[in-house]
Amino acid sequence: MPKRARQRPRPAPAASPGRRAGEPPRRAAAPRPAPGPRARFAALLAASALAALAVLWPALSGPFVSDDLHYVPNNPYVTGFSLALLDDVLDPRGEPVTLTENYTPVHLLVHAAAWKLFGPDVRGHHVVSVLLHALASALLAPLFLRSGVPRAAAVGASAFFLLHPANVEAAAWISQVKSTASVALAVAALLALERRPALATFCFALALLAKPTSAFVLPVAALMTWTRLRGVEARRSFRWIGAWAVLLAAYAAVEMVAFTRAVAGVVPVDPDPLVRLRTSVGFVARYFAMATTSLGVSAFHEPEPARSWLDPWWLGGVAVTGALGARALVALRARREEAAYWVWAAAAFLPVAQLWPFPFPLADRYLYPILPGLLGGFLLWAAPHAARLLARRPRLVPAAGALALAALALFAARAHARARIWAVPARLAADSAANYPHGVNAQLLRATRAMQAGDRRDALAALQAASARGYERFDQLLANPTYAPLRGDPGFDAVIAEMAGRWIARLGARPDPAQSELLSLAVAHRLRGEREEARRAAERGLARPGPLREQLLQELRLLGGG
Repeated sequence: MPKRARQRPRPAPAASPGRRAGEPPRRAAAPRPAPGPRARFAALLAASALAALAVLWPALSGPFVSDDLHYVPNNPYVTGFSLALLDDVLDPRGEPVTLTENYTPVHLLVHAAAWKLFGPDVRGHHVVSVLLHALASALLAPLFLRSGVPRAAAVGASAFFLLHPANVEAAAWISQVKSTASVALAVAALLALERRPALATFCFALALLAKPTSAFVLPVAALMTWTRLRGVEARRSFRWIGAWAVLLAAYAAVEMVAFTRAVAGVVPVDPDPLVRLRTSVGFVARYFAMATTSLGVSAFHEPEPARSWLDPWWLGGVAVTGALGARALVALRARREEAAYWVWAAAAFLPVAQLWPFPFPLADRYLYPILPGLLGGFLLWAAPHAARLLARRPRLVPAAGALALAALALFAARAHARARIWAVPARLAADSAANYPHGVNAQLLRATRAMQAGDRRDALAALQAASARGYERFDQLLANPTYAPLRGDPGFDAVIAEMAGRWIARLGARPDPAQSELLSLAVAHRLRGEREEARRAAERGLARPGPLREQLLQELRLLGGG
């Protein structure tokens, strides 16, 4: 039998640095797993929240202003909310609908929860809105990723939305929590539709009940499903989208009643329908300019109507509408998801296109739901072209990144400056007056300065000019101590009577006025010296349910009837 060859013992491996001789070698550390989607989103959300709070910090001390007053501190359904009032808040024909001029119970419940937590401390209310803005911004990144946008571009677009100066109004104005909440819920609905359709439907319903303009998400969901899915998965999603359509139809039947009451009596920008058409198309160009450059942002816009066929904004609107419409048709024919985003922008614009006139026909906050559609459409159109260019010229990659960071830094600086304006109501008025020197706020500022200079004649002329442009907040004039010396002046009393008369014409035409409307009617009649009509309105208000009994009794006491 052959002998086995004797095996020589192998020498021990040389000791590595940090290990003694004879000690067994250490195993190499396993590579750390890449963070999952949830961890990445949590990190993005945290970064977005910190960035938003830093950029918008000056606005966090801003007081309740304008619409905030009747939505929050002067709204008994917010400040005195309890479970006993929940039925009133959810009632589509209840008093809260009249107070807020929309059926948006989610909006009111967010304010009620914030009031329970923070009371009249405005900082807490501002933080809620800013954090919802950060959430809406962060949710856009996974939505863009799912649509095929490269990761860096998706995160950059999310930051672009977060820091856009036009979005300061929606994030810094307390009562605009409806805008930030509704967009966050709408994007969440789109993200959840494929895998969690029941949750998506719930988010869609909440978005509608936060702000009606969330209806834009329905055609977007349909187009995203049509371009992405086939077969059984597509049919399943379309069945759920059909449920969304039923929800929207039911909601629209309720909301249209409230909305038509709200806009009844609002004077359109011009009596000529062709002027109104040109003006609305001109708004397309204005919003596009705001979206792409941030130029043209302002508090309380008051643009002049497009009275000429050569108006540059009208012509620009025709060009933008034609270009984006043509691009949307190309994407639709190719069944590309890009089309869903162009439809998003159009569907979000339609509610603010002045088909129904608003007191302020143009506003920074109206761009808030439009901007994600423009971003998504542009990214999906530009991404293939950018990829080919950077593949041919890789040296451009650092330059492109630096340019994007510089643009974000510029937007952050401009947004921070806008936030400082929202910290002080007088700055808001001054900003509006600077951008619209013949507008209402310019006239009110002129009246204030004239009173401070002792020039009552010029103050009255300015107030008359403000009234002629549609200003009718006689309650604000009477509460402002600046105008106290004008009390009893025939000219001032005539301005107040004219404004009160417009309130009477609008509210008195409603067949079934709510308690808050009857209180306003009583005050307006009293200021015009129509005491009997004022008394009847107050007594009718007392006969209706609602939380304004003490105010109505006080009105009767002023009239000598209580």
